[in-house]
Amino acid sequence: MTSPVETITVACPACAVTYEDWTRGSVNLGQEGWDPADPEVAAYLRECETAKCPSCGHVVELDVLRVEGGLWRFGTASPV
Repeated sequence: MTSPVETITVACPACAVTYEDWTRGSVNLGQEGWDPADPEVAAYLRECETAKCPSCGHVVELDVLRVEGGLWRFGTASPV
């Protein structure tokens, strides 16, 4: 299942600025028909799993559940 885009409020751990960003809780690559090797797909997935502070540029890692070939994993971590 792929989750819809959700607006979130993030408190930057580096500078304490609060800002709005977005995330998707889960992305099913097969359901979407996306190739994870496609650079555009990889860039979009990276946007889904991070938030970048507009004040200091600190990148916050968000946990996003990815389903790829029947394997469920969080973020870009390699399967074990």
